Amino acid sequence: MAILSFSMTTKEFLSGNKTVTRRVWADSYHEMWERMWETDRLIHDAYNNIPRAGGKKIGEIKLIDRPYKERLSDMPQEDLLAEGGMCKTLNEYIEFIGKEPNDTVSVIRFIKIS
Repeated sequence: MAILSFSMTTKEFLSGNKTVTRRVWADSYHEMWERMWETDRLIHDAYNNIPRAGGKKIGEIKLIDRPYKERLSDMPQEDLLAEGGMCKTLNEYIEFIGKEPNDTVSVIRFIKIS
């Protein structure tokens, strides 16, 4: 089991509005998540911050799609809501996470199960 920290979007996660997350990960870390998908390890812990910074478990997620990589500029419009709905435009979202449109991120789609 792995964890995902929702430090910037705890409220959106807890409300159930957040069903996808985009992360800037090393290739090896992304590949670990792909292997978990391939080996049917789909349930993971959700934290409000990383544990070493005092984060606490706030729920569990279940992966619903194989993790994949995507350029931020290719993010579908409907994912603004799936990301929690705190941003109205793609540019606003990209600014919110502090990245550039051509940056590549890992996309994790999930359902909140607890």
